[in-house]
Amino acid sequence: MICIKCGGSIVDGCCTKCGYLINGNRIQDKSTDINLELKLFNKDFGKISRNKNLFLVTILGPLYFSYMGHFFLGTFSVLFDYIYFTYAFQFFDAINIVTINMFNTPFQTIFIILINRLFYVIFSNTICLSLDKNKIKRIKKKYKDNYIDKLKSYKHHQYYLILTILLYVIVLSIIVIVKRINNGLM
Repeated sequence: MICIKCGGSIVDGCCTKCGYLINGNRIQDKSTDINLELKLFNKDFGKISRNKNLFLVTILGPLYFSYMGHFFLGTFSVLFDYIYFTYAFQFFDAINIVTINMFNTPFQTIFIILINRLFYVIFSNTICLSLDKNKIKRIKKKYKDNYIDKLKSYKHHQYYLILTILLYVIVLSIIVIVKRINNGLM
């Protein structure tokens, strides 16, 4: 049988193309309430939920959280990233002693960065969406009557990215100055 709406084939009383039913109804995809709230809250919800922003996540890495408006997580992940890179190179140096220089320095660097970015690509959007859900719950609790208006007017502060970068540069500068003082170079 052929659909009268789109010309697609009808199987078991339903069009496989447009969802038209023989009785005149139409099958529609209804999102859950939380997805509708997330769409109102975060304008980039479609890209985030479908992982369409992988290039941005790969480039920014730990700074992506700050870019998405999660300042503390972004700051923590940048500091964690610094510690990760420090100890990852020490780990590979220990492996080089055992494996007779199987891993050379350029390969180490590329491998460590790829593993790091792969972690962010896999988990960052899920983490951001769960943090957004928690923010929505707090907004719903605080503004019971007009929380929809608050969700629509909420702006993710992308200047958190700049603040995180500045904080990171300040912390690194302090670490460099302290190490230079301890080594007698200042």
